[in-house]
Amino acid sequence: MKRRHTLLPPSLNGLKVFESAARHLSFTLAAEELNVTQSAVSRQIRQLEEHIGFSLFIRHHRALELTKEGKEIAQVLTRQYSELNRVLKQLKMKESSTLRVKVAMSFAVRWLIPRLHSFKARYPDLDIVLSSSLAHSSEEMNLDEDDYDIAIFNVQKTPNSQHSYHFIRKEYLASVYSGLLTHSDTPLTVKEMLRYPRLHPTSDQSDWKIWLARNHLKNAVNHAGITFNTLDMALTSCLAGQGVAITDLMLVVNELQQGFLKLPQSAVIVANSDWEYYYQTHAMQTSAESDAVTNFINWLVSEQEKEKTVLFSMAEQYGWQVLTD
Repeated sequence: MKRRHTLLPPSLNGLKVFESAARHLSFTLAAEELNVTQSAVSRQIRQLEEHIGFSLFIRHHRALELTKEGKEIAQVLTRQYSELNRVLKQLKMKESSTLRVKVAMSFAVRWLIPRLHSFKARYPDLDIVLSSSLAHSSEEMNLDEDDYDIAIFNVQKTPNSQHSYHFIRKEYLASVYSGLLTHSDTPLTVKEMLRYPRLHPTSDQSDWKIWLARNHLKNAVNHAGITFNTLDMALTSCLAGQGVAITDLMLVVNELQQGFLKLPQSAVIVANSDWEYYYQTHAMQTSAESDAVTNFINWLVSEQEKEKTVLFSMAEQYGWQVLTD
């Protein structure tokens, strides 16, 4: 019988070691990843080079550099190992009912988690694995990884991705404050509200600038306040009465209904900012996983539409102006 793959080494472990060392450009980091000694990594690489007949690394005094041949082999191995790992994960999960959801942190904390029980009640046998990220955009959330079935994120432009993505909704930006800030049932005017410290979810204060511009208050930009690295933190501070915040109102519909958060008199809601929500599904899914994803998406879209209806009803009731163009 004719032997196949005659150029491959007798043990494929050397290729695994090389792929790790090439990815890190470090024998030390490869050893840590593989839980072996640095000398074992060096020995495996040397044996592999002897077997194939050419060098894979240029060894400098304090650094490693891939040879031309090493780069070509490393690219093939990394691609193939990633594909094999993805297939193994899919096969391992094939018989289980698991839905892996990756979501931006503020959306997870402020909207998804408080409502997730209603989806779970519909599908009690479904195991839901929720992971969150401080990042917002698809690129920052590293959606080319294979650790999710569906990802939810918001970006300032249509996301750039090799996977399918779908529009969910726009943001509805407005300024909010807590009743603890004034201890008065009479809503503040915009002018009065702007006297309080401003709570910023980003250092560039872009949300405040957008909202102030649409309210013809460009000159009211004020950098004094407190800056956080997530919208959730800014809203927590706002709810504690520490200042006023700009938020996507769809994240705080419950708080608005219960009176924990308020909008100023004659509030303007900006519904045409650049920020939009999308979801993205992973390309490789079993039929069972696809069903779970479809059920989750249908539930998500339905819940969002319900709360959008509630928000617009409140806007009509309290005289809030929604700017959509």
